[in-house]
Amino acid sequence: MWGLLIGMADPRGTLMSWSIKLGTIKGIEIRVHVTFFLILIWAAAEGLSQSGGGWGRAIFGVLSTCLLFVCVVLHELGHSLVAIHFGGRVRNIILLPIGGVAQMESLPDKPIHELLVAIAGPAVNFVIATVLMLIALPMIRAEIPTGLLVTLSSPRAWYVLIAFVVRLLFRLLDGIDWRALVLYLLGANASLGIFNLLPAFPMDGGRVLRGLLALWLDYLRATRIAINVGQSLAVILGFFGILTANWMLMLIAVFIFFSAGQEGRVVEARVVLGNLRVEQVLNSQAPSLSPLHSLAHVLDVASHLRQANFPVMQGTRLVGVLTQDDVLAALHQYGVEVRVGRVMRRQFPIVRPTDTLLHARQLIAQSGIKALPVMNGSVVLGLISLQDIDAAYLLSATPHLA
Repeated sequence: MWGLLIGMADPRGTLMSWSIKLGTIKGIEIRVHVTFFLILIWAAAEGLSQSGGGWGRAIFGVLSTCLLFVCVVLHELGHSLVAIHFGGRVRNIILLPIGGVAQMESLPDKPIHELLVAIAGPAVNFVIATVLMLIALPMIRAEIPTGLLVTLSSPRAWYVLIAFVVRLLFRLLDGIDWRALVLYLLGANASLGIFNLLPAFPMDGGRVLRGLLALWLDYLRATRIAINVGQSLAVILGFFGILTANWMLMLIAVFIFFSAGQEGRVVEARVVLGNLRVEQVLNSQAPSLSPLHSLAHVLDVASHLRQANFPVMQGTRLVGVLTQDDVLAALHQYGVEVRVGRVMRRQFPIVRPTDTLLHARQLIAQSGIKALPVMNGSVVLGLISLQDIDAAYLLSATPHLA
């Protein structure tokens, strides 16, 4: 299990729609995906199926898994709070069976800030592991016979001590008491910290590598190098997994390989959209509606002009926005005779013609409104939608990272 950062939040809310809110920390929603409960069922089943297992071991499995995911939340909070400190925006943290996802609406621009954000997550795990180590050491010391500690004058004595401690750790980990829990969480946090520092996307180590390279190289070139390193590492892991018949290692290798490629596409999208202006793609022909129009009229206009989103005007003043999603929801709730003024959106961000498409897309992600008005002062120039932005990207994208 590991933590992930998503640099551009999903405006369609794919993860959000299947998640349950647990609470809010520093303005960041903590949510759990419905599939997360599968890992708890698996942990309980593992406890029941083990030799000498029972409900006690099943409960221990569920408890240890829940505490591990508390550590995952702290890992993601490490990323998120540092990102916010440097001007980033974090929508939420969602727990999945494979780990945690911090959905960030915007990331810090400077490479050194990205580097610090990436390091923050594993650093949290290492701090937790250090605290647990301070608890574990006296616990282990109490189990070691004094005679093994006073005769450490030869290499053989050290070998005997090390062998005893290893057997002791395995015995303690096989239990279901607080000592087993401390050792389990200690090992898990150390593993999370180390694994996430592997120099491969989507792990934090891939972002650390890119942040370091971007201090001296162009951001695109730094990303390309980090992707190549990560995919090379994935090939090595996959080959080793084949040689050892380790299916989990092979799955991780495949995940890393394709996730690295996905990071490349995300960066390419940011570069392309950052170089395009709203005025280049806005729909200036979008007809406007009146608050007094009925949805029946809206459907008639939409079918004739193939228009899905509309500005709502009262004279020359913009008073609302009506999107396709709003129309569908209103039809289901009120029928075709309801007035536009009752179902339109009255609060919405606006974009200027000189804004970048990247900025417009971020506003769409933050607001959840898939079409925004474009204004020059008090004059409405048209609308720009998520569909317009995606189409512009597909037409303008070039193989930057090929």
